[in-house]
Amino acid sequence: MNAKILDIAALREAREQLRADGKVVVQCHGCFDIVHPGHVRYLQHARSLGDVLIVSVSSDDVVGKGYDRPYINERLRAENLAALVCVDFVVIDPHAWAGPVLEDVRPDVYVKGKEYEHKSDPRFAREKSLVESYGGRVVFSSGDVVFSSTAILGKYRQAFALEGEKIRFFCERHQIDRRSVEAALGKLAGRRVVVLGDAILDRYIHSESAKVAAEGPILSVRPFEEEVFVGGAGLIAGQMAALGADVVFITAAGDGPHAETVESVLARAGVRTERVAVDPRPVFVKTRYCVEGNKVFKVDEGSYGPPSSVAGEQIVDALAREVADRDGLVVTDFGYGLFSAVVIDGVQRVAAETGRPYYADVSTSGQANILKFRGCRLATPTEAELRLALADHESGLAPLAARYYAQSGAESLVLTLGKRGALWFARPEPGDERLHTDYLPALGVKAVDAVGAGDVFLSVMVLGDLSGVPVGMSMYLASAVAAIHVGRLGNDPVDAMDLRRFLDQRPELAPGP
Repeated sequence: MNAKILDIAALREAREQLRADGKVVVQCHGCFDIVHPGHVRYLQHARSLGDVLIVSVSSDDVVGKGYDRPYINERLRAENLAALVCVDFVVIDPHAWAGPVLEDVRPDVYVKGKEYEHKSDPRFAREKSLVESYGGRVVFSSGDVVFSSTAILGKYRQAFALEGEKIRFFCERHQIDRRSVEAALGKLAGRRVVVLGDAILDRYIHSESAKVAAEGPILSVRPFEEEVFVGGAGLIAGQMAALGADVVFITAAGDGPHAETVESVLARAGVRTERVAVDPRPVFVKTRYCVEGNKVFKVDEGSYGPPSSVAGEQIVDALAREVADRDGLVVTDFGYGLFSAVVIDGVQRVAAETGRPYYADVSTSGQANILKFRGCRLATPTEAELRLALADHESGLAPLAARYYAQSGAESLVLTLGKRGALWFARPEPGDERLHTDYLPALGVKAVDAVGAGDVFLSVMVLGDLSGVPVGMSMYLASAVAAIHVGRLGNDPVDAMDLRRFLDQRPELAPGP
């Protein structure tokens, strides 16, 4: 079976020999994500039209069927086809269309599905013209392909446990195993980072019961315990410290008990806070009432309050003092007004003058726009945040990412997709117009509390980048921390011991048989 799978160079040699032997060569091209009975009949029909059947399979990097496709990696797809008696040779094609491999093979017959006979597809039109230019002919299959890989996978993906397979393929692709993960994790400690943003106090009030009050249609609860966590940008600082980073947190808020709570909680986590006193700007408080671990309602305290120009300059001055002695800077905008024009300009100026990379994120809000932050090293918005920034709720993710790169000057973009996982868009290489993507499904299966998941994800991505850890490995570690985080109530940072216990249980990291 493996002898049938050739690279392009070996395929050229085989084709020359077939031509010398006077053989009629037939070629088919496609994704073949799930090889179903329709595919088998299509390939058998193609084989009947000549002496040899060559199948070119689109590589993982160019399958344009959505961010989470293909479900089956290119090597397994090639092996599935090579296992069929009617297929003589298989080649994995790295190009975005079949033209280059058609030029190499120059098949006598090129077979496409019946649906292409009347379909307006510009890529196929180019392929047809190319084949006919050297005297080949295009034949449409017999029309009995009645199955769809997309439909099958959409209906049965959970039954097939395909998410787990995609995680395993991701790890294989990036050479991620228990040993390499441990080596990468060991590099994260010791990074020196500045975090700038709003601190948010997250209060969780646990109650015994929830019922409708006697005096009217309002919910009545009986509190018995309260927990307080630091969220927002403070959570990013705390999460980095929990993994061994040396972190300074810069924020702006007025004096008062909430500000003291933020500073004391972060101090216990090993984070030094530099607070620019801006009255009457409050620390924002989000109170969630919980019954039996379930959040039943939420109360937000605090309102939009941008700092004055004087306060903005004080924030930038604090930033300049701290960043010069640090490895990098993280800025995260929760839409409460902290990032005025003065502060944003200051962030970009300080990063440029010190030569330190800066990393950006925002919270879904009409006030927070990721395009505020130009030239950042890495941005990790959600899909909703990216669509909001570009005022585009219709385009696919790849066109959105391309527009973001063009407008922001950012170096890297990882889109966080919540329970669906994360998607990395790599900038095109010189001479390549196409964005390369890599998708990692979420590692967690049950979310107890999704608050702060994106913040801890960003924390690990930043530490990984500052430590020279490859993006794929950083994504995996960041996803692991996010999976642990959403599995429990509240914004407690995930420490290295929590992470190692989680990694010890991951099936994709276990050694093979």
